[in-house]
Amino acid sequence: MIQNIQSSKIKITLFLILFMSFNCATYMRNSSQELQIMGPENSSIYIENEKVGESLILTRSGFPELEKKPTKTIRVEKDGFSPESTEIESSFSLWFWGNILLLPAAPIGFITDYYLGYHKTYRPSAVVLNKLKENPSFKIQNKSASHEKFNQRVTQDKDKNISVSYGNLINVRLTKADESGKEIPGSEIKFAGLLTPNQEAVITSGRYLIQGTFEGEAYTGKSRIRYTAKVPGQAIIDLPGGGVGVFCGTIDFEKKGTGIRFLHINEEDTTIFQGLLPRFDFLRRIALSNCRDVFNPQDLKK
Repeated sequence: MIQNIQSSKIKITLFLILFMSFNCATYMRNSSQELQIMGPENSSIYIENEKVGESLILTRSGFPELEKKPTKTIRVEKDGFSPESTEIESSFSLWFWGNILLLPAAPIGFITDYYLGYHKTYRPSAVVLNKLKENPSFKIQNKSASHEKFNQRVTQDKDKNISVSYGNLINVRLTKADESGKEIPGSEIKFAGLLTPNQEAVITSGRYLIQGTFEGEAYTGKSRIRYTAKVPGQAIIDLPGGGVGVFCGTIDFEKKGTGIRFLHINEEDTTIFQGLLPRFDFLRRIALSNCRDVFNPQDLKK
């Protein structure tokens, strides 16, 4: 009887050690390698000269040790503006040091993560290149192989529904629009949800007219104020298919008016992170969190 109990204890101990050590590496691999990149409206985003998205993306950053690249170059391009670039650099992952929380399996966790190449990650994990300088002579080269590859994926998704929400906006009204941008009668879209930041509508791709008034935290230099625009705004936006999108309100401090920008996230791989929230809710929250960064004079027509 005593031998059976001791044998069971040994089996349980071995199982816990193996679970904790390999779970750390697996958790780190699946959850800590997402990279957010945001550029101006209608901009193209590149990683190492390959187009990976437009305006706002969420993608895998990869692992420096596995790819043998200590740095990666992020570049944003927009017609009429000079390109802007930055680098993400190799850095020890916080999850690597998180092994210590899993004692007594920490040594195994450290060795496993190091051996598999998960001990380093790219930093920063969120990049904003939103302040491009005007350059009327610059034009994006749309005929490259990476552009063609990206456009093929967009074409494949054009018939998919898209889940949309809104942030920093009140009195929101969304309708379908014709080719001239005029509202199509009887086409108003109703948002559903208990909380404003979580209200959503699932719609088809196409041309839409969005109206609303900015309300939210506005940033001026080092100060932050709660502000409601005096003048409502509207925008005609061609929505793509697939993924999630958020209509973000912006404010023009000179005219006290509202601008509206659309942020879209459509991943090739939607299983990068599985948390407590459904994937689309998680993506919507990411898009909403970027609404505060979208104010930019070039985003508003003055």
